[in-house]
Amino acid sequence: MKKEQNPVVTETNDGAKEEQQSVKIYPDIAFNKKERRKTLTYGALLLVLMGGMGVSIFVGGLKNPESGTVGYLMGAIMLIFVIVFLSMIPSSFKQYPVDGKPLIEIFPKEIVINGEKKKISEILEMRLTITLDSVGNKAENEKFVDSLLDKEPEKNVTGNIDFAVKAIGKKGETTKTLYTTVADSYEALVALYQAGVKHYSIVYSLKKIAKTSRYNLGETVTEDGVKLSELSKKDRMKQLF
Repeated sequence: MKKEQNPVVTETNDGAKEEQQSVKIYPDIAFNKKERRKTLTYGALLLVLMGGMGVSIFVGGLKNPESGTVGYLMGAIMLIFVIVFLSMIPSSFKQYPVDGKPLIEIFPKEIVINGEKKKISEILEMRLTITLDSVGNKAENEKFVDSLLDKEPEKNVTGNIDFAVKAIGKKGETTKTLYTTVADSYEALVALYQAGVKHYSIVYSLKKIAKTSRYNLGETVTEDGVKLSELSKKDRMKQLF
């Protein structure tokens, strides 16, 4: 996450030009490359195992129709499953970009998420999900998660920030969710809070455990040593930009 050093120049309705500073939030390139490799590995294993098995069963059914249709159908289903999984790889890659472009850009009056512009008032809620590594058995993992619920989240950690936003659908105004996986996720959440997104939650996830943090972002201390709860909205914006 970084502040834009060269302000973005925009044009107002009357043709005048104004400069806007922005805060950019980026993906974790190393993490995303790892997730892409993992997806390709799973895809290759699935293709070799289920694909090969499906082809064998399917061909066997064609050669020996008198043996029944069950094997033939099972082979066909396996092949369809493989095809569906492989077709999902491009969307999985889209979820883990490696081009280095910002996923979220915060302006004084709007926020751009995955290239989609939203007014701050159009963001209904944001949720930060931090996935933790196991520390032991189920009881130990649960105790570990519980120990974090009242603490300030760790900084410089990759996490998921998902947004519930207003969206105009065919049947009128509805909501939709925009998903992001970003580096420095807690710092990004604080920046979004400073920009004016009021409703948020912080969730810790560890295997089948998922618990919501009780930490209040207002307790976060700024670079000047002041808690965000002690600053007005205008002052929080000044801190941000």
